[in-house]
Amino acid sequence: MKRLTPFLILIPLVLFSLALTPPRAPQADDPYAVVAAVNEFRATRGMGPLTIDAALMAAAQAHSDYMASIRQVTHYGPGGSRPVDRAMAYGFGGGAKVFISENIAGGYNLTIQEAIYNYWQDELHLYTMLNPNAVYIGAGTGVAGDYVYYTVDAGYYSGAPAAGTTSGGGNNAAAPTVAAPPPNPNPVDPFIKSTPREDGALIHIVGYGQSLIGIVNTYGADLNEVLKLNNLTLDSVIYPGDEIIIRPSYTPTVTVTASPEPPTATPSITPTPKPQSPTPLPTLPPLATIVPSPTLSPTPLVISPQREPVVVGAVLTSLTILLVVILLGLRKRSP
Repeated sequence: MKRLTPFLILIPLVLFSLALTPPRAPQADDPYAVVAAVNEFRATRGMGPLTIDAALMAAAQAHSDYMASIRQVTHYGPGGSRPVDRAMAYGFGGGAKVFISENIAGGYNLTIQEAIYNYWQDELHLYTMLNPNAVYIGAGTGVAGDYVYYTVDAGYYSGAPAAGTTSGGGNNAAAPTVAAPPPNPNPVDPFIKSTPREDGALIHIVGYGQSLIGIVNTYGADLNEVLKLNNLTLDSVIYPGDEIIIRPSYTPTVTVTASPEPPTATPSITPTPKPQSPTPLPTLPPLATIVPSPTLSPTPLVISPQREPVVVGAVLTSLTILLVVILLGLRKRSP
């Protein structure tokens, strides 16, 4: 038990260190590295290299982008397109009859070496890489999260130079000269972000071999929004020189609303009232004139000098009688 104790202590430490180790970021091989890997594999079988074709490079890259967008490994592209359809859509063969064979693969942090030697060793996949009639090759890579997607298209078209073999094993014959691919110094133009215009619109000019999904991924835009802005679908084919709207202009649209004209006033006719005949008032009888009664002024009592002693005597007598009456009345009331 004592011997196992150090190991029991070591196991949690190892597990803990593994938990702290960051996951390996996906490293997709460059499309040209994919072509080089296929040609190296051909060399091990005594076959000459395939020639890079610009149209096949564009078609293969577009399909890898599509598989990454749907996170699925499939030979069918947008709208159910097949490898030969995509090759011809990108101009391979120039209208001649086209023969294409395609290898695809996808997996977690997948490398092209793993794809060739682990996934493409069956008869059908070997035929794509070792087809003795193939002359041209194109490749593309796509990444979605931790998954890497590869596409290899190999083939030829009517009128193309015949394929040959390099010296290998007991064969010392020189390989025949293979015709150069269509002139294009850069088979797939790099994705470079455009500068917003003065009105704020962001427009991407499609380069040679660029796919719609690759353009959307370059700008980090929303695929559905870009499709809507450009009236496109996943089945649409874009061509070099096309303008793809990534972001519309932010110049506000001024909507002019016509102001309603004020209603015209209709003059109203005010009727002039007709003068009415005055109603005759009833004739009232004249009021009686009231003659004020004359104010009577008291006539002063005029006593003649001859009667003055008589009057004085009468007054004094009356006063004397009145005084006697009062005194008699008071006497009767006293006890």
